[in-house]
Amino acid sequence: MIVAAAAMLLAGGAQASEVEMLDCSGMPCVTVQAAGGTSLKLLIDTGNSNSVLDLSQAKSLGLAIDPVPVTDSSGKPIPGYFVSTLKDVRIGQDTLGDVKFLTVDISKEMDKGTIPRANGTIAYTAFKGRLLTLDYRRHIVGISAASPDAPCATACGRITNPTFGRRGPPIVVTTGFRVNGKDVSVQVDTLYSGTMLIYPTAVSRLRLKAEAASPRIDYFPFTDGGVDMVRGNAAEESFGDRLLLANAPLYFATPKVHTPDGMFDGTVGAALFAGHVVNLDFRRNRFWME
Repeated sequence: MIVAAAAMLLAGGAQASEVEMLDCSGMPCVTVQAAGGTSLKLLIDTGNSNSVLDLSQAKSLGLAIDPVPVTDSSGKPIPGYFVSTLKDVRIGQDTLGDVKFLTVDISKEMDKGTIPRANGTIAYTAFKGRLLTLDYRRHIVGISAASPDAPCATACGRITNPTFGRRGPPIVVTTGFRVNGKDVSVQVDTLYSGTMLIYPTAVSRLRLKAEAASPRIDYFPFTDGGVDMVRGNAAEESFGDRLLLANAPLYFATPKVHTPDGMFDGTVGAALFAGHVVNLDFRRNRFWME
């Protein structure tokens, strides 16, 4: 296992940096360095466009902390939200430049177990123009300047960035996944711990009504502040022609699960990625798994 940053060559000749994929409450995270020798442990979050930093951490680093207006559904201001910038952020040998963070007190949520223990998160937007490789086999994270000519190692999915519902933030959605041989468009969420979650608007089209009526319930502490989901079963969950799981858990939303207003079919997460290599090419908007 690689425990420090190292240089390597990826397909197409793009030089990459590799670092160890750390385990933060079962979720993938990395050590991030910033100007002045600062070292932070941040969760890799492809399910959010905003990177997040714990408020106490930002204060201890002496970062400038500016209030940011946040309102609830009725338009009432919500206190306690700030923004700060971490200068010269690096992961291994790759320099991400200055990264802006939504800065909030996440310590209470960590104590409750609804957020994995870390200093914060680094969102997919910090990897713009790069190839992000999450190797769940070797527990390695690779970052490179994505080659414009390098082919996908397997069939390519197409990444888009719709909002999560009509009022949600832009997130990472890809084609290429299938459930029981039927194509689905799904959000790629590295902080979702399950396999594949199918939203209500896609259940009928995918002929999953019986599975969605399963009496079995599983709890997901890191989703929507902690929610129950219906656990059904899928004969196959795959990416392209690559079988990922057979006779596998397949999840369905309960009323407390936030849903995307039919803008895509589902979400995939860590239990489906385990033992595989996940590639997100944020230069050419491509996704593939090995």
